[in-house]
Amino acid sequence: MRAGRPGPPGDPLSLAQWQREIEQAGGGRLVVVRVETDRAENVLRIPAEFPGRGLVRNFLLDDSFVAQLVRAHALSLNATGEDGLFHFILLNMALAVDWEGLEDSLLAHEFGHAWLHVQGYRSATRLDTPCLATIAGDIVQHVLIREEAGRRGFSAGAYSRRNLESWLDAMESPSHTAPLDPCRRLQALSMWMDAALGEPDWPRRSRFLALFDSRYAALSDPARRLESFIAGLNLWDRTHYEAALHFTLQLLAGVLSQTPGIRL
Repeated sequence: MRAGRPGPPGDPLSLAQWQREIEQAGGGRLVVVRVETDRAENVLRIPAEFPGRGLVRNFLLDDSFVAQLVRAHALSLNATGEDGLFHFILLNMALAVDWEGLEDSLLAHEFGHAWLHVQGYRSATRLDTPCLATIAGDIVQHVLIREEAGRRGFSAGAYSRRNLESWLDAMESPSHTAPLDPCRRLQALSMWMDAALGEPDWPRRSRFLALFDSRYAALSDPARRLESFIAGLNLWDRTHYEAALHFTLQLLAGVLSQTPGIRL
């Protein structure tokens, strides 16, 4: 654990207890929302009743937000309405097979995002460019989430490793030749950072990093610049955290401005 984060590792705690801590620290409510996809009508559906439903509904009327949600396993939202502050975790049930057997690991990961928010480690505000703010925040916050989840006894890394395995399988498949769209390019950098900084014992780590360089040559330099900058910081220090977030936003914006041509 990096210097600056108080508290020794403790006994494994339940997700329910972590939820109570988040709610007590932030003064709001944490609500897990399962978002279903009605493929016949091509619409997203949420439960008929739950606290803060109107806030979630408003987000689901935003085409840019929906475009991010449908390609993600989950997204975390912090929103305030007439009933107060809410920390929503939206689970994209259309992709539930991807985290089958690892839902607690996925939820621990998303609880980590909410916990960082109430501790004052805020992510970037939403920007006009789809995915930029979300993925920049992920790249920086995942470092702290891994440490905090591990301190609490959660195996959040099991979910992360499955994602990396899926990316590696895709990179190894010769049938995947479609160009990476802008969000996917940024997500590739996020996967690189998870592998480089978060999975030192993963048996396929070296293979992932080497194949990344081969398949995504245009992303190789930005990936190493990110790794070098963030690995040298104590992200629990808020000044370092803000510097890392600013650096990451600027670098990802630069990646998006480059001529497309990266293929999987």
